[in-house]
Amino acid sequence: MKKQTVLSIAVWLLVCSAAFGKSPESPGPGTALTIYNDDFAVVRESRQLEFDQGVNQTKFTDVASEIDPTSVNFQCLSAPGAVCVLEQNYEYDLVSAESLLKRYIDKNVIVVLKGSGSSNRTYLSGRLLAALGGDLIVKSENNAIEIANMAGVEEVTLKELPDDLVTKPTLVWLVDSKQKGSRLCQVTYTTGKIGWSADYSAQLSPDETALDFAGWVTIDNKSGATYKDARLKLIAGDVRRITKEELPMPMMMRGAAEAGGAPAFEEKAFMEYHLYTLQRSTTINNNQVKQIEFIKPALGVAVKKIYIYEKKERWFYERKQQPDKVQTKIEFENTQANGLGIALPKGKVRVFKKDPADGTLEFVGEDEIDHTATKEKLSLYIGDAFDIVPEYTLLDGQYKSNYSRETHKIELRNRKPEPVTVYVDEKFPQGRNWTIDQATGRYEKRDARTVRFEVKIKADSTETIQYTATQTW
Repeated sequence: MKKQTVLSIAVWLLVCSAAFGKSPESPGPGTALTIYNDDFAVVRESRQLEFDQGVNQTKFTDVASEIDPTSVNFQCLSAPGAVCVLEQNYEYDLVSAESLLKRYIDKNVIVVLKGSGSSNRTYLSGRLLAALGGDLIVKSENNAIEIANMAGVEEVTLKELPDDLVTKPTLVWLVDSKQKGSRLCQVTYTTGKIGWSADYSAQLSPDETALDFAGWVTIDNKSGATYKDARLKLIAGDVRRITKEELPMPMMMRGAAEAGGAPAFEEKAFMEYHLYTLQRSTTINNNQVKQIEFIKPALGVAVKKIYIYEKKERWFYERKQQPDKVQTKIEFENTQANGLGIALPKGKVRVFKKDPADGTLEFVGEDEIDHTATKEKLSLYIGDAFDIVPEYTLLDGQYKSNYSRETHKIELRNRKPEPVTVYVDEKFPQGRNWTIDQATGRYEKRDARTVRFEVKIKADSTETIQYTATQTW
């Protein structure tokens, strides 16, 4: 890896701290972390730093290895205007055997070679000429050229650590300080490879008319740093970033949601997004997945289970490739009156139901929701109905260059011991003019492309609808 140097070019990146007042978020040393749901975060860390008077060098260690060095912002909180950053280097060429050997070219080394059988190990000392692939090339003290394969090397002794190698990612600043002494400073930067997602758990009531709804945050930290006792915020929303073209952990099984105390996170609108602030500090270790409950469980949320059959568009000559299915969906309102009324970040919703035979929770389906504002409806497609069987038949078709007239028949067989209502949706291609000329049963035009039939089926019975549709284009 190479060393990257970043000079103070952009105005907001590295500035004299006189441009800022004392930050109300940083009364003392500590770390604050704001994580976004597209794999990056803003880190704000306050530390006491020592400065000499005049122009001198200061190191800021333990930054995230995935830091964007062009995003760094420096503020001197305890003495605004007392310290100004003139230049920044981001040193990330860390100590390794490879980096050390490269820096010891043309310097003296001692190589210990492994023994074999009864032979003792041997020592080779001299000037290192090259470290290529798996070989070390050494000019010995008697001017002989020795080639040692790394597979046979037991150890290499070097005299000292080169000055330009660091043991951890480090920001190195050239600063101008008015006085010598300790200052409380805050460094803010963005880092990648840390993100969060929302996971929801919903438990249906025995009669499937209500559910208990709980939400958890999953934080995945691969940023190369640990954030100890950090003040944590989460941003939900689609924040625009300019990034290069590059570029889930399963939720823990939990029992039924239980009403608890105050929610762990405080939620509020923030610009065009929503901000969730953890009401306590937390430690997020590097290479760790952490889960935190972020909304108070909502109990008894009223839901409606519906069945939908979407007739797939087929031409008269097409064969049926897969059997049709009737979708099972759970719908509910995100309102305070319904026990919710909180902005819900996008995430996966897992739905469970208790088996009355032994009281165990069984998984019955899952779906993903997008960012959902309050007072909006959620619809979860959790699976296909086993005991409701559709059968589609094209009875007749007439076709011209810009005209079609088809007669459809859909038979719905309900093998359940209770009556059901199935909604049949016919979706027409975009850009078509269409009319329903004849139909059995009730229907409504839902939008420019969809007509919906409502079919009520008695227990263990069969109902059939038939309709003729004309399309022009």
